[in-house]
Amino acid sequence: MLKYIFLFTALFLFPLFTNAKKLDSLKHAQHKEFFLHWDNDVFLFSDYYYTQGAFLYLVNPILRKNPLNHVFLKPKNADNYFGIGLIQEMFTPKDIIDTLLNSIDRPYAGTLFLRSFMVSSNPDKRFRLTSQFDLGLIGPLSGASQAQRLIHEWTGSKPPEGWDFQIDNRPYINYNVIVEKEFWSIPERLDFCVSSRMRIGNIHDDLNAGIKLRVGELNDYFKGLNLANKKYIENKDFQFFLFGGASLTGVFYNATLMGGMIPPESSHQFEFRDIEHFVVEFKGGAQIIYKSVSIKGTITWKTQEFQYGESHGWGTISLYFRL
Repeated sequence: MLKYIFLFTALFLFPLFTNAKKLDSLKHAQHKEFFLHWDNDVFLFSDYYYTQGAFLYLVNPILRKNPLNHVFLKPKNADNYFGIGLIQEMFTPKDIIDTLLNSIDRPYAGTLFLRSFMVSSNPDKRFRLTSQFDLGLIGPLSGASQAQRLIHEWTGSKPPEGWDFQIDNRPYINYNVIVEKEFWSIPERLDFCVSSRMRIGNIHDDLNAGIKLRVGELNDYFKGLNLANKKYIENKDFQFFLFGGASLTGVFYNATLMGGMIPPESSHQFEFRDIEHFVVEFKGGAQIIYKSVSIKGTITWKTQEFQYGESHGWGTISLYFRL
């Protein structure tokens, strides 16, 4: 199965390498956005595994001067959106009240990293390419334990007791590429896209293939980023749509389960044989957009990630602002 996911990814990426050109000669969109996502499994009345993620992003054309952009793939004739983000994630075992180490449950892990990214969207060829470079750390310096304890204090929940067993500090370095291609659409009413993602680094090494459907009152997916690009005057001010999708990931490595390429001896982590190497994920939700603001709600459900684990879900609230 992994070879089919790899082939799917390679078929998507090959044309982009062969059509690459220098960054300075590419079009960049005069489009600015600020957006944030908050993931939390409290929306599904649980508090374990991937339990929270906070994401802050800024897109601004001035960031085209970021030197990291030179490591990104550069397709021809695309609107290019340049951005940076700050991300914190936290992972816990199922029983966060237990003060003893449970060696068959998910280890505690926290991440904190900066993300530099570039999104290239081509309305004519009906595709979008996203390149990301992540740099940060996994471990106690991420502040994940302090963040979860603070939230539990605010909400009057029982405090998590096992963060002393979390995965030790390690660098976080990852390079990610996502390709989306429209398969079929009804203009302004429905679009159906296929996608592929490849992640390489010391935290995540995996290949993913997926599908996504949107239906409702829509603008062209490729004529903007999260919000409509004003240069396309045909874009409507109001959008409301439902969306859903599914994906399959072939997992080679996951440091939030396995502790890092050089695993620390002092913390609990799984071996390669202990993790699930095929993970299915389902997403669904709704989004409403009016001119320069938007709100989106998403539910995600993922099959088990390790041998004795369970499937798990969480909700996401996203807010978008065009600057």
